[in-house]
Amino acid sequence: MTRTATRRDTIALLTGVGLIVLPLVGAAFKILWPGWMLVVILFVSPVLLIGYGLQVAIAASGFLSARAVLRDGERRRPALWAAWLTAIGVVAVGLFFVDGGDSSWGSAFMYIVGAESDDGVADVSNVLAWVGAIAWIGGWVWLVVEWIRALIRRRRG
Repeated sequence: MTRTATRRDTIALLTGVGLIVLPLVGAAFKILWPGWMLVVILFVSPVLLIGYGLQVAIAASGFLSARAVLRDGERRRPALWAAWLTAIGVVAVGLFFVDGGDSSWGSAFMYIVGAESDDGVADVSNVLAWVGAIAWIGGWVWLVVEWIRALIRRRRG
């Protein structure tokens, strides 16, 4: 195996693992620093679980399996971008989403840096959470499209 092929396989492996693990990291931020939004998340959890399940399937068949459809080919680079965009986006949402509580309010980030209930830090955290949400959802949709295209190409070829 050439050095380039080994590097490509390593990148694909890291991407597949990132797609599986990083959403759990984002969820951990929300669970470790909960607020009332955690109750709302419970109501939409079936949708989130279906999306995560599809993401795990994409990670397995797209990047981790021996016949991974997104590991090689012309759509490899866009699929990698989409995968990392969604994986990092969900972590950003979990880290920066400002949520209210009974005694104080803030995001996981605000609690980590000791700035809970600070309006200025909350404004910055809100912007970063929105950027993360756009990256998460946009990257996820993009990744699903790339995966479907790769499956269709493989079936035709």
